[in-house]
Amino acid sequence: MAFTQRQRKQFADAAQSLKLYRRAELTAEESDKPLIEELYVDPLPSDGIFNAMMRPNTTFLIGRKGTGKSTIFQRSQHEIRKQSHSVSAYLDIKTIYESSEVDPALLQKAEASQGALPAEGIRRIFLYEEFVKTVLVEIRTELKKQIEKSFLSRLKERLLSSSDEVFEALDDLIESSRASLFNDVTGIKIVGKKEGNKSEASSNAKASATISADATGIPKVAADGSVAAASSLSVQNENEFSQILLRSFNIKTIINELGEILQGFGIKRLYVFIDDFSELPEDAMSIFVDSILAPLNNWSQELIKFKIAAYPGRIYYGQIDKTKIDEAFLDPFKLYGSNDVSNMEEKAIDFTSRLIDTRLNHFCNAGLSDFVEANPDEVAKLLFFATMGNPRNLGHILSNLYESHIVYGKFIGARAVRDAARKYYEEKIEPFFGIQKFRHERFDERLSIYSLKELLELLVSRARELRRYRESSLMQKISGRPPTSHFHVVSELESVLSTLELNFFLTKYFEMKDRDGRKVSVFALNFGLCEKHSIEFGRPVGLREFRLYFVERIFDSSHIIRSYLHANQEIKCADCEAIFGLDKLESLKLYRMRCPECGTGICKVTNLSKKYEAILRDVNPELLLPTTELGILETLYGERRDLMAAEIAEDLDCSYQLVGKRGKIMEQKGLVDRLMEQKRRKFRLTELAMKEYFDGNESRRLDVGES
Repeated sequence: MAFTQRQRKQFADAAQSLKLYRRAELTAEESDKPLIEELYVDPLPSDGIFNAMMRPNTTFLIGRKGTGKSTIFQRSQHEIRKQSHSVSAYLDIKTIYESSEVDPALLQKAEASQGALPAEGIRRIFLYEEFVKTVLVEIRTELKKQIEKSFLSRLKERLLSSSDEVFEALDDLIESSRASLFNDVTGIKIVGKKEGNKSEASSNAKASATISADATGIPKVAADGSVAAASSLSVQNENEFSQILLRSFNIKTIINELGEILQGFGIKRLYVFIDDFSELPEDAMSIFVDSILAPLNNWSQELIKFKIAAYPGRIYYGQIDKTKIDEAFLDPFKLYGSNDVSNMEEKAIDFTSRLIDTRLNHFCNAGLSDFVEANPDEVAKLLFFATMGNPRNLGHILSNLYESHIVYGKFIGARAVRDAARKYYEEKIEPFFGIQKFRHERFDERLSIYSLKELLELLVSRARELRRYRESSLMQKISGRPPTSHFHVVSELESVLSTLELNFFLTKYFEMKDRDGRKVSVFALNFGLCEKHSIEFGRPVGLREFRLYFVERIFDSSHIIRSYLHANQEIKCADCEAIFGLDKLESLKLYRMRCPECGTGICKVTNLSKKYEAILRDVNPELLLPTTELGILETLYGERRDLMAAEIAEDLDCSYQLVGKRGKIMEQKGLVDRLMEQKRRKFRLTELAMKEYFDGNESRRLDVGES
C-alpha cells in the first residue's frame, strides 16, 4: 500500500476542509483553536484580496458559490478581533429573510379593514418590516458577541465598569428599534396609488406618516410627520414601502446612539459582513438596499463599513454610489485576466496548487506531489481545469479522488482527475434542470430557466460537431482530436449565459478581440461535461498561431445565441398580455418598458422553451416545491444515504436551522422521513419522493446524442 491508514484519513480531512460551507469554522481538533490564519490562502500575491477587505471602505466581494467568500470573511473578522478600535458583525441575510414570518391572524384583521390592500400586498409589507427589524437586531446581537469575546477584559480595565453596562446600553438600543410599530397598510395603499399615477415626481417629494397602533394591534396612520424622498421618475410601490420603513425606524437616531456607545469604549468602526446577498429575491434585495444598506452606508459617516458577498450579475446597488465603494472579484478571468490567456492560466494554476499544498501540508504533512504518480504540474493544471480554481469544487474533486484512489493506496494520475471531474459534474451539476422543473414558480418563470437547457444543448452539440472539423488550415495542423471546449460570443450577448455560468455549466475564460476586431467573451464548457461528451479541453500548443485559437471563426457561437433568442424569447405585457417582437425591445426600453397597447402595464422579456414546454406542462402542480426543499431532495438523492441537517446544509450553502425547519414541512408531505439515530436527527428520502421526482426523470441529463 502506498499510503498508511493515517495518511488516507488525513487526505480525506484536507478535502473535507475545502468543502466546508459558509461559516463553518476551521478549528484544530485537539484545542478548538481557530486555524483560519494558518490555512488561509489568498488568490492574489501578498494577500491582495485580504488587504482589500481590511480597508475601511464598503466592499462587494463578488464570486460564484464556493469561491471562498465566507473564508475571506472569516480571515478578515479574525484580524479585526486583534484591533483595538474596530468590531465586526456577521449577517446571513438569506436565513434572516427565510425566517421572517407574518402572523396570519394579524393579516386577517388588517385585510378586513375597509380600503386595505389585499392579503398578498399586506403580507409583503409586513414581511419587509420584519425583515428590516430582524437585520437591525442581528447587527446588535452579533456586536454583543464580538464585544464579549474580544474586548471585555480591555473595556473593564479602561472604564472600571462591568460589561453589563455595555450590554445594557446595547439592549436599550435594540429595544428602541423594536418600539416602532407596523405601518398602516391602508395609508400605504393610498400613497402608493397617488404616486403611481404620476408620470414624473419632483426631486424632493414628501410622504406623511405617523405610526401608531390600537389595542388589537392593527396599525393606524395619522397625517403628521414627513419623509423626504428623492425621485425623478414615477415612484414604485416598493420604493414607497422602503421610505416609510426608513421613517418608522428612524435609522439616523439609531446610528448616532450606536456610535456614541461604541466611541465611548474607543471603538471607531463597525464592519458588517453580509453573506448570501444575491440569494435574496429581487424585490427583497431592493427593499434591503433601499431601506438598510444605502442609508447606513451614506449616513453613518465613517462608523459603519459593509463587506458584502455577492454573485456576479446578481447585485442591486440602489442609491449606493459605486464610485465610493470597492469591488473584489474571485472568478479567474476577473482575478488574473488582464494580460493574456497563458498568463491567466499560470496565475490560476499557481493559486490552485498553493491552496492544495497548504491544506495537505497542514493535515498530512505532505504536498500534492506526494500523492501523485508522475508529473504533479500536469495534475495541478487538470485540477484547475476541473474546478476553475473554485475551493469548494476542488474539495469535491479531491473527495472523489480519495474514494477512487487514495483510500485504496493508489497514486493520483491525469486519468483519475478526469474521472473525478466527470463524476462531480454528473452528480452535482448536470441534474440542475431535472429538479428545476419542480420549482415553485410561475410557469413562465420555470420555462425561462428551462429554456437555458435547450441553449446549453445547442452549445455542447456544436462543440461535438467541431471535433471532426478539418476545413481550416489551422485545424489541419492539429494532430488527433482538436480541443473544442471553448467558444466565444460578442460581449453584448454574454449576459444570456450568466445563469449557466452561475451553475458551473460554463465559465467566462477571457476577453479578446476576434478576427474582425470585435470585443468578444471567451467561455469554457465545464471540464467534467467535456469528459462525459468526449470533448477535448483547452487549446493546442507549440505554434505561434495557436495563441488566438479561442477566437477562430469556427468557435464564434454568437449566431447560436441569436437564433436561440429569436426562437425562444418574447416580450409580454404583465397587465394586458400583449406580445411584441424582439425588434421592439430597444424602443420599449426608451419608455422604461411601458406597454404601448394599454399604456399602464410593464413589458417583460421572457425566455420560452418550445422543445421542453410540453414536459413542463405535464408536471403536476402539487409537486412544485420551493428551491430549498428541492435542494434537500436532490442532496439526499445524490448521497444515497441518511443525512443530518448540517450535512445537507453544507451541500446547499444554507444554515442547518433552515434545513431542519423545511424538513418538518417535507415530512408532513411524505417526501422525507426524520429519523433518530444515536440521539441525532437524520433525513431519509421516501419512496414517494423517489417515484415523483427522480424515477424516469430524463430531464436530469442533457439531450445531445451519444458521445
